[in-house]
Amino acid sequence: MSTTTVQQQIIKFQTETDITIVADAYGNPSDAPIILLHGGGQTRNSWKKTGVILAKKGWYVIATDSRGHGDSSWSKKGEYSFNYLRQDIVKIVKTLDKKPILIGASMGGICSLAALHYHPDLAKGLILVDVSPKIEKKGTDRIFAFMSAKPEGYSSLEEVAEAVKGYLPHRKNIGSLNGLKKNLRKLPNGNYGWHWDPAMLKVWQSKSSDVTNKEHEAFLTDALVNLAIPALLVRGGISDVVSLEIVEELKQIAPNLEYIDVAEAGHMVAGDSNHVFTNALIDFVKKVR
Repeated sequence: MSTTTVQQQIIKFQTETDITIVADAYGNPSDAPIILLHGGGQTRNSWKKTGVILAKKGWYVIATDSRGHGDSSWSKKGEYSFNYLRQDIVKIVKTLDKKPILIGASMGGICSLAALHYHPDLAKGLILVDVSPKIEKKGTDRIFAFMSAKPEGYSSLEEVAEAVKGYLPHRKNIGSLNGLKKNLRKLPNGNYGWHWDPAMLKVWQSKSSDVTNKEHEAFLTDALVNLAIPALLVRGGISDVVSLEIVEELKQIAPNLEYIDVAEAGHMVAGDSNHVFTNALIDFVKKVR
C-alpha cells in the first residue's frame, strides 16, 4: 500500500435549516467520490481506516455523521425516520460535481437504497454492508437491546469497554479507551453516553411493528430489484442480521447483485475485519470506475 500522506479535513453540509451534517473528507476533492454512511448508533469514526486506504487508491472519500449522530445536528423535531435520513444523502450528493459510489453499513445502506429508489441516477454504484431489504429480527433485537441499555450512561471508559466486549464477544480487539471515547459524550450526570440522540431510537422502535416492517421490506426489495447501477452486498460471515438464507433469497430476486462473505466478521464488518473488508471494496470500486 502507498505510504503517501492522505489529506484529511472536516467538511459540513447544510441539509436543512437546522440540520448540519459533519463529515471527514479524505484525499483530493478532484478525485472520484465515495460516500461512507455508518450504521445506527455509530459515527463517522468507524470508517477511518477504510477512508484512508481508499483515498490512497485515488478516491475522494467522505465519511459522514448522520443526523442525530456524532458531531452532526440533532433534530429538535425528532425527525429520524429513514425518509429524512435518505433525503440528507440526496442533498449531500447534489453538492458534488461527480456521481459518487455509496457505501452504507446497516442504517446507511438502507437509506442509500431508499434514496436510489427515488433517484435512480444518484450514484455510480452501491455497496450494502451487512444489510438487505430483509433482516433477521433476532439480530435487530440484539442491537436495540444494546442501544437501549444504560440510559443513565456509564461511569467510566472501562465500564464502556466491558459493555462493548459483551456486545461483540467475537472481536479480539475493541480498540483503545481513547478510541471508544470518540463514540461517547458526557451526560449531564457526568457519565459517558453514546454519541447519538436517544430520541432517534424511540422513533425507530415506534415504527417496528410487523405490518410496518413488511411494508418497509417490500419497498426496499422493489428498490433493489430495480437498481440500475452495479451493487455489491458484503455480509459478515457470522452476522445475525443478514443470514445465509436471506442471501440465497436475494440471489434469486436480484441476480445482478454481487456478493461476498467476510469470514469471522459480525454485523459491524468494517470494525471486525477491516483489511479483508476494505480489499473487497477496492476490487468492486475499481470495476465501477
